[in-house]
Amino acid sequence: MLPRRSFTADRLPAPRAAVGHVRLDFAGSAHDDDHPMHDLSGAAFVGTTLFVAGDEGARIERLVPAGEGVWGEHRPFDLKALLGLEDEGEIDVEGLAYAEDDWLWVTGSHARTRPKPKRQEEGGAPRIDVSRMANLKDTRARCILARLPLAVGTDGRVEPVARDGKRRAGHVRLTDRHGSKLARLFAEHPLTGPFTRIAAKEGGLDIEGIAVAGARVALGLRGPVIACHALIAEPLIVPKKRGRLNLGPELAIRLLDLDGMGVRDLLASGDDLFILGGPTQAIDGRVAVWRWAGWRTDPARDTGDAVVHRPERLFDLPVRHGVDRPEAIEWLPGATGRRMLILHDGPAADRFETGRMSVLADVIALGEPPRARS
Repeated sequence: MLPRRSFTADRLPAPRAAVGHVRLDFAGSAHDDDHPMHDLSGAAFVGTTLFVAGDEGARIERLVPAGEGVWGEHRPFDLKALLGLEDEGEIDVEGLAYAEDDWLWVTGSHARTRPKPKRQEEGGAPRIDVSRMANLKDTRARCILARLPLAVGTDGRVEPVARDGKRRAGHVRLTDRHGSKLARLFAEHPLTGPFTRIAAKEGGLDIEGIAVAGARVALGLRGPVIACHALIAEPLIVPKKRGRLNLGPELAIRLLDLDGMGVRDLLASGDDLFILGGPTQAIDGRVAVWRWAGWRTDPARDTGDAVVHRPERLFDLPVRHGVDRPEAIEWLPGATGRRMLILHDGPAADRFETGRMSVLADVIALGEPPRARS
């Protein structure tokens, strides 16, 4: 048995404070509680253009430099229109990744959800409709794994398009039974299969991050965490000329020791994979950034005999009660030294400026790249 790392209270690393902030300016109504700036879940820089997504809709938001430390001139892009999808419902975009060959990759959560309870007052005590809560929502709309070609639009800015020359937007085929072919692979895998039948917020399967490096695509799972091990799935993806993303017959599942945390986001950087780890549920808890040195040159070799990988815990992030849950990481372009941008779901009130449709993201200094462990 592998020896476990332990963190007693006196050995827990102190959270790393932000060295600055970036302001993200959006268009829309300040009274719109469903606006993506309230639940940012994915981010990807393409040069200095920033694409972000919220997990309550079916859009990608584009922001461009609009001053020192400010990204704005907000423009949304309809993901369903770009992919030629019918009204599938809420896609629940949970991850964005830029591939060096000018593709923007997008993943939905692939999660099952339970309807929010409607409380009924009876005799002064709150009551919940059990039969309604027992009916899990169809997961098909959330089973999107897609890539979009990037091109320069008429405004001179980079934008996702449905077609750019011979390159076409495409996604893994959706199905009625499981939601998609990828969801079927999760359902058939001996580790993840049981967790595809329960709600994400109760420990079920929930994709929260994506990283792309060449032909490698990694999907980080917030849940489940199995025997204290976080999971990263690496499907074999074969793009077709007409855009469709075909899948290989097997799904490689990588096991990671993240001290009991699930994956909240992934970021490929050179040969390394940076991992945002945090609680598997919507609760307060420690959040940390990890580094898997040499991930790009370490593919899964035997899907039936998984190695437990032990990334390096670089630093923890500050935790606030009920707000500011880190959901996305990206490198900040043009900064002196390595600076990581941290975006939050449920940002605290002090991240919003009165009279502005804007939210502040944190900037964390990483210093020099850490040495690979022997």
